[in-house]
Amino acid sequence: MAPVTALLMAAGQSSRFGSNKLLATLDGQPLIQRSLSALKSVLGRQVLVVLGHDADKLIPLLGDTPYLVAPDHEQGLGHSIAAGVSAVAGDTQAIMVALADQAAVNEHDYCALVDRYLTDGQPVCARYDGHLGVPAIFPRCLYSRLMMTNGDRGARMWLSALPRLHKLDMPNAALDIDTPADLRRLAQPSPEPHTLLARVRQRSKLWR
Repeated sequence: MAPVTALLMAAGQSSRFGSNKLLATLDGQPLIQRSLSALKSVLGRQVLVVLGHDADKLIPLLGDTPYLVAPDHEQGLGHSIAAGVSAVAGDTQAIMVALADQAAVNEHDYCALVDRYLTDGQPVCARYDGHLGVPAIFPRCLYSRLMMTNGDRGARMWLSALPRLHKLDMPNAALDIDTPADLRRLAQPSPEPHTLLARVRQRSKLWR
């Protein structure tokens, strides 16, 4: 059983963008591939992409990454999360929920999140602009709660009420791409020397 499996949420309609924002490119790379690459650099094969709107256009960009088309994606993010949790719950000890349109979140952010979770197995979420949100990691004891999440706010509604929740400062999570102006504001993160990725892989032999 994998220690952590990520759900990359990519089911939205991009109503404010004018077209599917996940097909838009940044530095020559579609946003869906940018987010997927960052996740897979940390979790390897333990990533499931949850699709909905324009799934047929996104699938060719996923390579060999497994995906699920959420049947009730039009009802909001929560329903898509529930579909993803149902698909992987039996195979993983914890689930990370990540958004494909948080294109500024990079492998170091995801790695820090996983590393914090592996210290004691407690839930951990991103903190930015005074808010708590995703990406976040939920241990098995919270799967039933994730399954009951509905609407567009996902798990954010009850995150702050968890008694043992680690909050990880993650400024990169503050910008999700909703409009073309958001995309223009997004700066390419500067590469930095980082040791977390090696440490996480050393602590778990499933990052392959």
